Amino acid sequence: MEKNKTGKYLKYAIGEIVLVVIGILIALQINNWNESRKNSSLVNTYKKRLIENLVKDSLNIHNKLIEINEDIKRIEDFEQRVSKSNEPFDIVRDIAREEYEFIIHVLTNYENETYQILNSTGHLALFSQNVADELNSLYNLQETATQVSNLTLDNYSRGLSNYSKSYPFTFRNNLFQNGTVAADKIWNNISLSNHATEFNSLIILKSDSYRLSLSKLPEIQDGINQLLKTLRE
Repeated sequence: MEKNKTGKYLKYAIGEIVLVVIGILIALQINNWNESRKNSSLVNTYKKRLIENLVKDSLNIHNKLIEINEDIKRIEDFEQRVSKSNEPFDIVRDIAREEYEFIIHVLTNYENETYQILNSTGHLALFSQNVADELNSLYNLQETATQVSNLTLDNYSRGLSNYSKSYPFTFRNNLFQNGTVAADKIWNNISLSNHATEFNSLIILKSDSYRLSLSKLPEIQDGINQLLKTLRE
C-alpha cells in the first residue's frame, strides 16, 4: 500500500464500519418497534378478555348478594315467628316442611382464566406494575373467598345430610316427598323438640356461610370495580 493512500483506505474502512453499525442500529430499532407493536396488540387482547371476565364476576356477585340477602330476610322472618309463637316447635316443623329453602347460595368460582394464562405465560409483565399489583391482589381475594365458601358449603352439606337421615324434605331422588303418605307418617312421629334443635343447627350453618360471604363479596366487588376503571383508562 503506497504511503500517500493510507488515509484514503482508513477513511474507507471507517466509513464501512459506520455504515454497518448504522445498519445494525436501524435493524434493532425496527425489531424493537415490531416487538412493541406485537406486545401492544397482545396487551389490548388481554385487556378485552380481562374486562369480559371481570364484568361477568361483577354480575355474578351482584346476583349472589341479592339471593343471599333475600334468604337472610326469610330466615329473620322465621326467627320472629318462632320467638312470638306459643307453639314454637310446631312452627319450626311447619317452616321446615313447607317454607324453608334447603339450598344455600354461595359463590365458589370466578372467571379468572385470563389471569391464569397471564401468569403461566409470563405475559403479566407486559402490563404496568400498577395493573399487575391490582390483578394479583384481586386474585388473592378471590382465592381466599373461594376457600371459605367451599368450607362453609361442605359444612352445610354435611349438616343437610345428617338432617335428611331423620326428616323428609322436598329434594331430588327423595322417596319421602312432602305431601305423600310416607312423609306425613314420618312427620307425625318425630320428636318436635329434637327436630327443632337439628333444624336450628342447619339454620346456623347457613347463616354462618352468609355472614362470611357478606364480609368477602363486597370487598371483591370493590376490587373488580377499581380494576375495571384502571383497565379502561
